[in-house]
Amino acid sequence: MKKKLLVLVLTVSLISIMMTTILFLNFNNIPFFQSRTNIVGIGLALMIAISTITIFLSKRLSEPLTRLREAADKISKGNFDVRTNIESHDEIGQLSTSFDSMAKKLQESMIAINLREEIIKEQENILLSFSQKNEDSCVCIIDIVQSTMITASLSNEQIKNFYEIFINSIAEIVKKFNGMVVKNIGDSLLFYFIKIDSNDEDYFKNVIECCLTISDSNSEINKKMVKVGLPEIAYRTSISYGTISIAKVATSSVDDIFGVTVNRCSKINRFALPNGVIIGSDLYEKVKTFNDYQFRNMNATVGAQSVYSVFLVTRK
Repeated sequence: MKKKLLVLVLTVSLISIMMTTILFLNFNNIPFFQSRTNIVGIGLALMIAISTITIFLSKRLSEPLTRLREAADKISKGNFDVRTNIESHDEIGQLSTSFDSMAKKLQESMIAINLREEIIKEQENILLSFSQKNEDSCVCIIDIVQSTMITASLSNEQIKNFYEIFINSIAEIVKKFNGMVVKNIGDSLLFYFIKIDSNDEDYFKNVIECCLTISDSNSEINKKMVKVGLPEIAYRTSISYGTISIAKVATSSVDDIFGVTVNRCSKINRFALPNGVIIGSDLYEKVKTFNDYQFRNMNATVGAQSVYSVFLVTRK
């Protein structure tokens, strides 16, 4: 662009010098031109030349700017595939290259956004896909006692370590007893045991042994906590038995569980003693004759219309 302006200035200057010279010679009676007519003709020719060069250079300067303006208008209307393709080597050419690069990035960003929107729309319909078959299973929830008070004085890094030790330690025990860890809900962990035969005594013993082992592991978990400068903890474990609905979750590889059995397990958890295990009446009816355990009625009920009793479980 600077070169074009320089050419224009030099051309106008050169023509001005020529006209001044002609007038000077004519004024001093120097026979450069023999008649006034010739002077007028030369003047007109120079004016035409100046106008032609000016129009030509003006067009050369304004055309790329017009293309840039039109491209900007199209982008403002959402047409991101527009390109100026100005190949000059001056400042306008550099501006065109930057403009085209910006348009390309905007187009790629819009494509990525549209693709994510399509994926989200597809997932909205399959976010939860419930199984057609309901399962009778034991559902368990373990919850830290007074976790809010304990973590209030911890730093963010300490809180991460706190929950990492707790959740990972419990999850390892659950997996050893073939339980299915579903998710952690704040300071709680939800897991369950798939039931195949409702009369299978080994199934119910396995569930109770898992939860009692979790309680027995409290001292080991606290050793891990103290080792990294964290406070000791206590936790409550509750078990309920009944029908659950299993759902496939689009955002997770682990199935989620729903139903009254899950809700009851959550509600009775608060009746458990620190590091104790409690069961609901549904499970109690299945295991009350087991000789390896003793059960104590906690004199607590859940539900206004139907009584759902709670029992503390310990080994004999």
